[in-house]
Amino acid sequence: MGLIIAFTAIAVVNTLAMATSDRAREFALLRLVGTTRRQLFRMLGLETLAVVLVAAVLGTAIAAATLCAFASGMTGGLPHVPPAAYLAVVASAAALALLATFLPARLAPRPPPATTINTRE
Repeated sequence: MGLIIAFTAIAVVNTLAMATSDRAREFALLRLVGTTRRQLFRMLGLETLAVVLVAAVLGTAIAAATLCAFASGMTGGLPHVPPAAYLAVVASAAALALLATFLPARLAPRPPPATTINTRE
């Protein structure tokens, strides 16, 4: 199970890092129209937290539906997950998402915005 979680985490981090890196021209355009780095990072933080919130709600709903059906069929009861363990999983996912978003975003605006905006994708 740990290996599956590790591979999933690597895939998610890789996808988020590539998606953030691909937005370098967008970041350059925002910088050219007057957005500060602080505003840019605040926008990315809010986007990432919204995605984490939606992912946590949908993941919880899907897992609950599946596990409740399985547990009631096998034991006649409902599954139990300690709240601390649930919060640890969600916090770990949020930390990974923020890390995978902010590291590439920190490197993307390094060249001058006018240089970045003129590059081809």
